[in-house]
Amino acid sequence: MRKDKPQLIADVLKGVVQNLSQAKKKDANLASAWASCAGRQLKRHTRPTSLKKGTVWVNVDESAWLYQASLQKAKLLEALQKKIGKAKIKQIQFRIGKI
Repeated sequence: MRKDKPQLIADVLKGVVQNLSQAKKKDANLASAWASCAGRQLKRHTRPTSLKKGTVWVNVDESAWLYQASLQKAKLLEALQKKIGKAKIKQIQFRIGKI
């Protein structure tokens, strides 16, 4: 049985809005960092979709570009780590998906 005091809905919604705002800012930072690291051609065919547990998940629009991205994986990882931080980014995973 819970003995927590009830919370006002306004306080709960305020917390939710703050969390969403922080998530959008984090996504924008990742997208910006990716765009500068990936280069003009690769960024047109890829999009980072999330950063979870140190892994950046990147959607790629077709298999040929997935192969190209995979060849540049080490360089991209190093560049992202310099921009965002080594502690936050441990690896990159590519997958075919919508960009």
